[in-house]
Amino acid sequence: MELTHTRLLVDNYKDCFLFYKDVLGFEISWGDENSGYADFKFNSGASLGIFTRKQMAEAVGVEYSADITKVDRTALIFKVSSVEKNIKN
Repeated sequence: MELTHTRLLVDNYKDCFLFYKDVLGFEISWGDENSGYADFKFNSGASLGIFTRKQMAEAVGVEYSADITKVDRTALIFKVSSVEKNIKN
């Protein structure tokens, strides 16, 4: 199992994208200001993703809530050789 990146779940995607790109100068490896998802790469090999919270909720099959106190704001993304082999019953 390998941690591939940290993903920030946001409601103000375009503002966040422009902040990381223009203010902090992060290198874009995927996405744009309108895509709803983007990855930023660093020389160290680390990666930061941003994703709209509403789309993440839809992707994992849960109801979206605008109440920020009751929802996830960050996700750790792991790469595994086989999802089935890594699920423990």
